[in-house]
Amino acid sequence: MTRISDLAQRYILGVLVAAFVVGAVFGLVVLGWNVWPVQYTGGNASVADLDAAGARTYLAMAAEAYAATGDAAAARERVNALVGTGRSQAQVLSELQAMARERTSAGDTQGAQRLQTLAIAVTGQAPATVPGQGTAPSPVQRESGGFPASLFRACGMIILVLVLLAGVLLLVYFLQSRTSAGEEEEGTEKEGEEEGPVLAPSPTTVSPPAMSHMSQPIAPRGPAPAVAPSPAPAATEAGALGPFVATYNLGDIDFDMSFGIESAAGDFLGECGLGMAETIGGGDVQRVTAFEVWLFDKTDIRTVSVVLASAHAHADAALRTKLASRGEIVLAQPGASFVVKTSSLKLEGKILDMAYGSGDVPAQSYFTTFSVELVPVPLLAGQK
Repeated sequence: MTRISDLAQRYILGVLVAAFVVGAVFGLVVLGWNVWPVQYTGGNASVADLDAAGARTYLAMAAEAYAATGDAAAARERVNALVGTGRSQAQVLSELQAMARERTSAGDTQGAQRLQTLAIAVTGQAPATVPGQGTAPSPVQRESGGFPASLFRACGMIILVLVLLAGVLLLVYFLQSRTSAGEEEEGTEKEGEEEGPVLAPSPTTVSPPAMSHMSQPIAPRGPAPAVAPSPAPAATEAGALGPFVATYNLGDIDFDMSFGIESAAGDFLGECGLGMAETIGGGDVQRVTAFEVWLFDKTDIRTVSVVLASAHAHADAALRTKLASRGEIVLAQPGASFVVKTSSLKLEGKILDMAYGSGDVPAQSYFTTFSVELVPVPLLAGQK
């Protein structure tokens, strides 16, 4: 019982739906249609209140029913039901005879015979023969099929109820199976947690074969050859934060390459870079005659620069005067070194590679390629 209660609480929605379906089918089909069916009453109206046209239709239906069932008592009740205020039994029988004559005139001999048979059942004596009409056939007695029909209907209801019950049982079994499977999985997980991790077995150590099993003695090994140590890489200056390499090629537009300077801890210290200081000539291609190496220190209020000038710019007095405002002017030569200092940083630079171009401008006046190495170094208190 506890098991069923747990299932009902866990799957309450499915149980409610199944109960609703079973209750609706049982109440509607079994109780509503068979045990206590609804009965309708006709109110205060009766058959005697029918008008002439309705009475003729009623008599035709009564004749059809009598011909089908042969129940004389029921036929008399139906015909006598028309007797009432303003209509006597003689008038009803006269109407039957008139309807029979009309059917005969219309060629409906079977309909006329049914009406004559109904009149015989009501009066108990044969009426006058209608012209052109033979002897009225006796009504065929038919057995009522009420009991077999009721039996079949009851059997159908029983089968329907059994099918519904089987469906409910299958639903309960399905829910119970799912619950059992879930509990088994939970139990397996709990057992796995209680057992804990499985330790791998330690590898078995295999002892080397004994010397007595060897066919020949092993010759002693000589001393291992000495290995020369590999040369250590060239050490950079202690505290260096680089190096950075900036490279220019002819055709670069508005060339300016910068690098962020950070400490080993990731703190921002400043920036450095290489950019164009002056160009020469015209045309679509910018021909650089002097570069500017600059250093920005976040603890200083100014940016310090060094101008690396071509041979033409270094020798031209006008260009030197123009470039002097940017900083110290250094003649650019392969391998040349330079230094830029601020209050807390020092930038050590070196020209790695350079090449001049030629054309409609003075010789050695612009660069086709230019590459420098920049190494920022923090300055200690005694080095400032």
